[in-house]
Parts: sequence; C-alpha cells; structure tokens
Amino acid sequence: MSNLQSNEHHAHHTQRTTRHVEKLEWNDGLLLGHGPMDDEHREFVHVVMALRNSTVETALTALAAVEAHLIAHFDLEHEWMDKTAFPDVYSRCHRDQHDEVLASVFQVHQLAAIGQIGLGAVHRLAQSLMDWFPGHADYMDSSLSAWINGQTHGGQAVVLRRNLVHEDRIPGSESNYEVDAKAA
Repeated sequence: MSNLQSNEHHAHHTQRTTRHVEKLEWNDGLLLGHGPMDDEHREFVHVVMALRNSTVETALTALAAVEAHLIAHFDLEHEWMDKTAFPDVYSRCHRDQHDEVLASVFQVHQLAAIGQIGLGAVHRLAQSLMDWFPGHADYMDSSLSAWINGQTHGGQAVVLRRNLVHEDRIPGSESNYEVDAKAA
C-alpha cells in the first residue's frame, strides 16, 4: 500500500471512529471474540468511567489508573500484532491511534498534576476516550481480533451478543440473541 493509500486509510478510520457516547458501559455489543482483548476492553471501560466520575480528590489517581491501563493495554495489542504478523499498514494505523491517545492522556495527567488544568479538563479527556473507544474497537480492534483468531485458530470467532436492541429490529421479535462474526 502506498503512502497516499495509507494516509487515506488512516483518515477513513479517523472519520468513522468517533461518535458522542453518553455513558460507556460494558455490554455484549463490545465483545470482539478474542477473550484477552475483551478482558482488556472491559477494564478500559471501568477505568475510563472512574475517570469520568472522578472528583477533585480522586482525579489524579483516576488519571494514573487510565494511563497505566492504556500503556499495558496498548503494549499487549502491539505484542499481538508482532507475534501474529499483523499486516504492517494496518498495524501502523492502529499504533498511530494508540500514540495519539497516550499523548493526550500524558499531557492531561501532567497538567493536572501541577494544577494547570482542573476537573473539567479531566472530564473532557474522559469524554473524549468514551467517544473514541467504540469506533476504535469496532474498526481497529475487531480487525486485529479477527486476524489473531484466523492466525491462531484457523477461523473466525462466533460472538454471541445477548439482549441487544437494534433500530432495525422488528418490534415483537421473539429472539433476544444475535449471532455475529465480527470482522474488519
């Protein structure tokens, strides 16, 4: 893939991966079918919501928890990319998003620690993470999950998502289960 195509790919994902989220809650809709990744995402939701709900007294501790989680989480995903020979063009785009997120978290944490920004800025960071995550998981992490499953198990995971309501679901539908093989 040429540099131009790579830049277009990155711009495409950047456009598609951000939408406003009122409340980020763990649910089956976030499952990607790679257990360790799903566990990391569950923890991400937990630490980001703790940051979103932090007070003046708890904000720095919550920021430190988000920062520590993201460093470990992203390092783990990078390790998976390397171990499974995830295609470089997608790996670069994925890593670029991780770097941008970490840079924002580091900056807010540093400024909050020296009192140059307040709780409002910390909560705006949490909101930005809440808005970013579902799209990143849907587009970037789902392709990595599918790749890992293909490389390690020779196929795609089947993900059962319980009790999801979809706008296009027919009212009165008898089924509360959706089977989805999520892929990029």
